[in-house]
Amino acid sequence: MKKSLATETQVVKALKNIFKKQKVVPSQHKLKMLVDSYLKTKKTVRLVSEQRLRNIAVRSGFIKLEIHSRDGDPERVLTKCPVCGSVLKRVKNLTIWGGEVTIEFRCPVCGYWTGKKKRIPTRYVFHLKT
Repeated sequence: MKKSLATETQVVKALKNIFKKQKVVPSQHKLKMLVDSYLKTKKTVRLVSEQRLRNIAVRSGFIKLEIHSRDGDPERVLTKCPVCGSVLKRVKNLTIWGGEVTIEFRCPVCGYWTGKKKRIPTRYVFHLKT
């Protein structure tokens, strides 16, 4: 059996088909299993990694991502989103002395955010946007 990478169009088509049948997929691994079973054909197996699948799902526009996380190292500085790889935007606040301080980082693409206590993603739940 020949194996090749699934195109983004094929993955989005698979996601639409899966989310017609169910509104919520409780984990990234479960979503990958559903997409893999949809993409399998008799002669070709289309491959997609969990990370690539998550990124395509987030950018598809019809899937909302719920991110469960744990606390991480507060000393670590994040510049890129650990969920989708986009550049994190700083959310700043003014101090009483007129200076600025960064209070949190937000991802404009997937909705990930973190503050002083760094949030490390541990589980993703995929919902159909309504």
